Amino acid sequence: MTENNVMRTPKVDKLTVHIGVGESGENLNNAEEILKTIAKQQGVRTKAKRTLLAFSIKKHEPIGCKVILRGELAENFLKTGLGIIENELKESQFDDTGNFSFGIEEHTDFPEMRYDPNIGIFGMDVTVSLIRPGYRVARRKIQKQKIPNSHKITKQDAIAFIKDSYGVEVLA
Repeated sequence: MTENNVMRTPKVDKLTVHIGVGESGENLNNAEEILKTIAKQQGVRTKAKRTLLAFSIKKHEPIGCKVILRGELAENFLKTGLGIIENELKESQFDDTGNFSFGIEEHTDFPEMRYDPNIGIFGMDVTVSLIRPGYRVARRKIQKQKIPNSHKITKQDAIAFIKDSYGVEVLA
């Protein structure tokens, strides 16, 4: 990005890492420990939204875990995660509001993780939300205002930011 205006420069707002196990019990506990080790932060459990008899899942049963990272933790995790997927993303992984997602197939790809046959292998989904400075005016309690369309992040802005800041190659 060649703009010098700091208010137009995107930044990482938050990074969400999710491991879906599909069942509660020992597998979910293992996934929580893996997520805590990788993200260096305690995660929360995610629950099923509805009952799926074909998969033996009941409504409100814990079936996964997630953690939300911000600031320096998010930046470090994003650099590591993009390195694991070899700094390549597809254009279809970006949405129209400046967010993007990618998957990591095996938790053993992280440098601090080793394969343990008792635990198995877990994959994870990583979702990154980008914002520009000034987005707080839409979220604050007093004098809440709308963000003008010219200040919102577009798909092209997100692609340009991720290319420039992290050296990622975006494929068509």
